[in-house]
Amino acid sequence: MKQNEKSNRMVWFLLVVFVPFVFALTVFGIVLSFMGVDVWEEAKNTSKNMPIIKNIFSEKSEVAVTNNGQEKQWKSKFDEQEDYIKILSADLQKKEKEVTDLKSNIALLEKQVEDAETSEKEEENEQLKKLYEAMSAKDAAAVMSEMNNNQIMGILMLLQSETQAAILAKLDAKRAAELTVLMANKSL
Repeated sequence: MKQNEKSNRMVWFLLVVFVPFVFALTVFGIVLSFMGVDVWEEAKNTSKNMPIIKNIFSEKSEVAVTNNGQEKQWKSKFDEQEDYIKILSADLQKKEKEVTDLKSNIALLEKQVEDAETSEKEEENEQLKKLYEAMSAKDAAAVMSEMNNNQIMGILMLLQSETQAAILAKLDAKRAAELTVLMANKSL
């Protein structure tokens, strides 16, 4: 009976006092939050002044401070890595510019070599032209009779048309005809 009385008091306390108190507290918190008050922060600040709850929050604060310290360390390392990446990016751009400049220099040098080879070839052709134009047509034809048609064509194309005609006249008729056909095909 006493136990039944105690449980009845407990039920009465829960239904009459505790549940309405929690309901009123919840409604009050909702009203305050609509008014712009940060209820949760205010509850934390108020509870920090209570001795038992103060110990709970201080332990959480120590954990938060430790986590905050680790976060600052990680942020610092992250910032260092970002700075290092920026330095490497700048270095990479510098190297890419150097590569571009070197490629330009290589192209310029290749052009100079090509021009030098062309001018050397032109000089050789000019000397060859002077040599064959200085020879008699009979001697030139004798030398050319020992060459193949492509070599003869290369030399004949350098010479003036009068010299070409004189040399062709001194060559074998069959060979002169072949060379004339080749010259006609090249001019077309």
